[in-house]
Amino acid sequence: MIRLSVIGSKSGIGKSMISYNLARLLSNKYSVTIFDLSSSRTICNVYGIRGNLMDGTDYMAEKGNLKIISASSQFSRSSDIKKMRNVYDDILEETDVFIIDNGVHIYDDEVSNEMILFYEKRNEPTHIIAVSNPQEFVINSTERMIEIYVTLLHNVSDNARAVLEYFIINMINTKTNFKVNVKPFLGVVEIPLYRDLSFNGFWNAEVPKEVALIASKIETLI
Repeated sequence: MIRLSVIGSKSGIGKSMISYNLARLLSNKYSVTIFDLSSSRTICNVYGIRGNLMDGTDYMAEKGNLKIISASSQFSRSSDIKKMRNVYDDILEETDVFIIDNGVHIYDDEVSNEMILFYEKRNEPTHIIAVSNPQEFVINSTERMIEIYVTLLHNVSDNARAVLEYFIINMINTKTNFKVNVKPFLGVVEIPLYRDLSFNGFWNAEVPKEVALIASKIETLI
C-alpha cells in the first residue's frame, strides 16, 4: 500500500482536483480509496455522499476500483476515534492506494485520529503532496503547513515517517516569479490555469497532463 496525503493552506487551490484525478488514473490498475477530510467535502458532494463516517450512514461511494469515504461532517468538527476504528481497518485492507484529501484545518481531531489509526497497525511512510497557488503568502503558509503536518505525524507515532514528494503550484495564469524554499523529492510542478477545470468542474474535465505525469511517478512507488 502507498499512503498519499494532499495538503494545502488555502481552500480553492486544487487539492481536491489533484486528489480526485490521481485516484481516477491510479484506479485503472489499483484499488484506490479517497479519504475525504476536507470540510468543503467537494469530492463527496460530486458522488452524492451526504453522511460521514461519524454518523455511520451514507459515508461511502464506489465506482469500479475507486472508493470515496466521507470522514468530515458538514456540521461538526468533532471526531470519535472509536467510530472511525470500526470501519477504518477494513477500508485499508482493501486498498492499494490510500489518498487523504485534507482540508485547511489540520489541527482537527479527525486529522490526528486518522493518523493514529493508520500507524497503530501500519508503518508505511506518508507521501506528502503539497498544493499552493502562485501567491507568495500562500506558498509560504503551505511550506509552514508541511512542517506542522510532519510534526503531527511524529507526535502520534514513533513509526510515522513522511516524505515530501511534490510541491505543486496550481492555477498559474501569468508569468510570475515565485520561490519555493522546500525541496520535494520528486520536484516542484507548475500547473497552468485550465479554465475547463473551473467552468465544467474537475470531475467533468480531462485530467491535466501535469497530474497524469505525477500519477505515473507515483505508480513507480507502489
